[in-house]
Amino acid sequence: MVKTILKLVLLTIIHSLVFMIGNAVMPFSQEFKELGSSGNPLSLLFLLINSGWTCFTLFFIIHHTFYRGRILFFKLLFILFFVQCFMTQIETLFFGNAFPVLTKIDILLIMAASFIPLLAVIPLAIKLFVKNKKSLNENSKIAKQLFVIKNLLIKFGIIGIIYLFIYMIFGYFVAWQFEELRIFYSGSPEKLPFFTHIKDLVINNPVIYPFQIIRGILFAVFIFPLINMLNKNKTIFIISICLVYLSTAIMLIIPNVLFPDIVRYGHLLEMTSSMLLFGIVVGNVLWRLRVL
Repeated sequence: MVKTILKLVLLTIIHSLVFMIGNAVMPFSQEFKELGSSGNPLSLLFLLINSGWTCFTLFFIIHHTFYRGRILFFKLLFILFFVQCFMTQIETLFFGNAFPVLTKIDILLIMAASFIPLLAVIPLAIKLFVKNKKSLNENSKIAKQLFVIKNLLIKFGIIGIIYLFIYMIFGYFVAWQFEELRIFYSGSPEKLPFFTHIKDLVINNPVIYPFQIIRGILFAVFIFPLINMLNKNKTIFIISICLVYLSTAIMLIIPNVLFPDIVRYGHLLEMTSSMLLFGIVVGNVLWRLRVL
C-alpha cells in the first residue's frame, strides 16, 4: 500500500510538472498569455489535486484490466484524451462568445497542453502498476468477446438523449442558480423559470440541443473501450467510467483565468454531480452490451 501511494505521488508530481511546462511553451495568443499572467498562489495545490485524480484513474483501470503493453497504452490514451481534453474544449468552442480572449488556435493548444502530460505518465503508470498477469493472448477468449452490435447505435442514441436531460437539469438547478454565472453567459442576472428557460433556449440557441446529444453520444463512444478492458466486474466497470468522467469536473478545481471563481465553483458543483450520475447511467447501459 505504501509503495503504491508513493508511486501515485511520483506520477502526480510528474503529471503536474509536465502540465506546467507544456502550458509554458505553448504559443498561445498574446491576449490569452496576458490574461493568465497574474497567477494564483493556490494554483499549484489545485493542480496537484487534479493530477492526482488523473493518476489514480490510471492506476485503478490498470489494476483491474488484463491488458498490458502498447494496447493498454493506446486505449488509455484514447479514453483520457478524448474525454478529458477533447470533450471539454469542444464545449469551450461552442460557447466561444463567452471567451472573447480565446482564439480557436488557443483552444487547440489547450487540448495539446493537456495531451502532453498523458503521453508522459501513461507509459510510466503501466510500468509501475502492471503486475504479472496473464497476457492478452492467454485471455483471448475474454478479449475477443463480441458485443450486441445491432443494439449499439440505439444504446448510443439513448445515452445521448439522457445526457441532454442531465445536462439541462443540472445546468439549470445547479449552475444556473449562481447569479454571477447567469451574468457571465447571458449578460443578465435574471433567472427564468425552468420551462421558460428551456423554451428561451429553443428560440435563441436551438443548436445547443443536438450539440449536447452528440456530446452525450461521444462520451459513450470514447469510454466504450473499457467494456473489453474491464468485463469481469460491473462495479469496477462503472467506477472506472465515473473516475474518467469526473476528471472533466475535477479540473475545474484549478483556478482558471477564463472563469471568475464563483462561475468556476458553479460549474464544479454542476459537473461533479451531473457527471457522476451520467457515469453510473452509462456504465449500466453499456454493461448490457457485452455478451455474458
